[in-house]
Amino acid sequence: VAEAHTAYNSLKKLLSFFNGIMALSGVILIGLGIYVNFRGAVSTRVLGLSSAYLLHAGYLCLVMGCITVLLGFAGWHGANKESRTLLFCFLFMVMILTVEVAVAAVVLAFFSIVQQVALEHTFVTLRKNYRGYNKPDDYSTEWNLVMEKRVFKCLFSSRQ
Repeated sequence: VAEAHTAYNSLKKLLSFFNGIMALSGVILIGLGIYVNFRGAVSTRVLGLSSAYLLHAGYLCLVMGCITVLLGFAGWHGANKESRTLLFCFLFMVMILTVEVAVAAVVLAFFSIVQQVALEHTFVTLRKNYRGYNKPDDYSTEWNLVMEKRVFKCLFSSRQ
């Protein structure tokens, strides 16, 4: 028995196709996140310490990839099985994804302000917790270690 070609069946197939592409893009994001996390040391060595935020981008890619795969699979399965519950779950996850993208766009739009606030918070925390060069507390020891590596690298690096 041949399947009837109605607008409903075409919409069902189209939704399944787009959700398959969404799941595939999630898998690509997961692969990118894994690559950035495992090759992050190389990028930090090449680009310097200012690229350390790339490691956080790797975790962001992993999380967003997993969410996208789940979103694509829920939409595909809901469309194929005509499950009302899965389609409502899909709609809810699409709304969450939309909010996440909107928040990321706002943070990127106001990145200089966010960076300035984060830097000010870092300075306040440093002034509050740093005890001195030879003090035995963990915060001071870690900060001294970071500064020794940075100063040593700046002063004694080979310049050609």
